[in-house]
Amino acid sequence: MSRFPTLFATIILLLGGCASMEQNSRQRQVASVLSYLYPETGNVPTAPESTAELHVPFRIGVAFVPDNTPPQFRLPESDRLKLSEKVRAAFTGYPFVREIVAVPSVYLEAGGGFSNLDRIARLLKLDVIALISFDQVQNAGATGSSFLYWTGIGAYVVQGDQYDILTAVETSVFDIKSRRLLLRAGGVSNIKGSATMVGFSELAREARTRGFDEAMTEMIGKLQAEVKTFREQAPKDPSMRLILPPGYDPNAPRTAPSPELK
Repeated sequence: MSRFPTLFATIILLLGGCASMEQNSRQRQVASVLSYLYPETGNVPTAPESTAELHVPFRIGVAFVPDNTPPQFRLPESDRLKLSEKVRAAFTGYPFVREIVAVPSVYLEAGGGFSNLDRIARLLKLDVIALISFDQVQNAGATGSSFLYWTGIGAYVVQGDQYDILTAVETSVFDIKSRRLLLRAGGVSNIKGSATMVGFSELAREARTRGFDEAMTEMIGKLQAEVKTFREQAPKDPSMRLILPPGYDPNAPRTAPSPELK
């Protein structure tokens, strides 16, 4: 009996499986600062009327807000800490900042709101918190670059996949006691690529991490500008009252960040 009908049927089945992979798949991981701080409404309420009293220099915490991403797509805690270091560098060297503390993700509860921040502030003696939020979407699908790979024992379909990863990150800085937003800055990244099915998962994971890194780099440049503006305008802002220690020089130059934070 000829082997060609069997081989032909095998190829048809493989191509049928290939066609089924043409449908795009979409993965998303979101850590929303609004969902964390205002879980009941998800909206920012009216700005508080009370004056924010900032004791200078203050102690600031840096933390990622909670997300509910599946483990296989979630940004690892080790990478979060590395990215947090970039935010720390934006504040390092300013005389109005006494100390910058990286807050572990496990300290923040999903939908915990300001009551959660109050507990963290008491535990770590924080005055201000820099909350890092993000939204990353990965669209993946077949590229149409499928081909038959012939071997000595038959034909195999090698399927090419493509990915398109859009990442947006934002840092929102709050005075914990007054609930007032002091400043914010964001950045975005868009990474496209392709790989065979065998290497797709690993390359897509690396691209997601690179997306965070690129978006954070853009955000840090904007954050540094916002911090500088905050320093210049805070003494004149009627919604804030800076409580300065004896001998504090508000015009003192910023010292260079330590090399490990650059």
